[in-house]
Amino acid sequence: MVAALAAQLAAAPTRADSGPRRAPVRIELTRGPGAERCPDERFLRAETARRMGFDPFDAEAPLTVAVSIEQGQGELIASIYLRDRRGLVLWADGYRTRDDCKTLVSTVALSIAVQLDDTGELPPPQAAPAPQREPATRAEAGCSPERPCAGQPAAPSSEGQPAAPSSEVPPARPPSKAPRARPPGKARPSISAGQAAAERFRWAVGAGATVALGVTPGVAAGPTLAVTGRWPAWSFTLEGRGFSALSTDLAGIRVATSALTTNAALCLHRPVLFACGVGEVGVRRAVPEAPRSGGPLLYLRVGIGARAGVAWPFSENLYGYGYTEAVQRLVDSSLLRRGGIAESERAVWTAPAVAVAFGMGLQLNL
Repeated sequence: MVAALAAQLAAAPTRADSGPRRAPVRIELTRGPGAERCPDERFLRAETARRMGFDPFDAEAPLTVAVSIEQGQGELIASIYLRDRRGLVLWADGYRTRDDCKTLVSTVALSIAVQLDDTGELPPPQAAPAPQREPATRAEAGCSPERPCAGQPAAPSSEGQPAAPSSEVPPARPPSKAPRARPPGKARPSISAGQAAAERFRWAVGAGATVALGVTPGVAAGPTLAVTGRWPAWSFTLEGRGFSALSTDLAGIRVATSALTTNAALCLHRPVLFACGVGEVGVRRAVPEAPRSGGPLLYLRVGIGARAGVAWPFSENLYGYGYTEAVQRLVDSSLLRRGGIAESERAVWTAPAVAVAFGMGLQLNL
């Protein structure tokens, strides 16, 4: 493969010197989220021209090579499509890497050069008009059977029959297709446009632990389970969280307090950072232990807030994450206590206006 690639690159200047046919394509490069610092279209054009030995692009061409680069799952993903005027995909390829983006764009340029060099993938050139047949003329001096004059029949074939003159140009023999070399690196090709698009979305499940202030009296901690739908730059997550207060002493009595919440988070992702808008609905449960005053008490909790954090990959499908979160209370209740028969109830704990949480865990891509 390396030998074939080297031979192909070495032959590029020779083709340029002999006047190669311009490939009827134009180039478009889109740098998506996470790929803003990648080399621009000018670099891609120059790198492709260097590989081929000439500039193969034309702004008025009927075919378009569309390249998009974006960040996804801790990798840089490049997708390449060859489309006609109607937008029909004629050829697709793709690469991904954890290395620098310049290496990825150079690999894309090599792939485009290999594809455009394969003349079988491009529209065939217009056939040359057939020359008009001229009437036969008398042989002039200096003519011979091996070198007939214009209009003179060719020498007899090995079977003894003269070859019939033809007024049509014989059809050009199509060039043979050499095995296409795959550019080196950590690139992984995509077989079709459909498969390349399918890689843009995936499901993930997560598990972790959360510590919160303001959900229950004192500090509360508990587990978190999550299901996430993930695009390269966005995700939507549904979480279930359970909290148990670490302290049971409240205004001189022992109260066991816990909470269950359901959170929905819409997040924007960058290479290792993410930011989310969060909505929360849950219930708080308080059970006084002494003196006993009836059964457990349930309180509704509703809030909205924001979340920011980091995510780091351990492997292609396993990630770790950590975040901090602040939720503004919209609906909540205070814990009340009646001091005596003649006294009215008074609040012994009121939920703060903003609850703060810190979480960390693992996420597995399905």
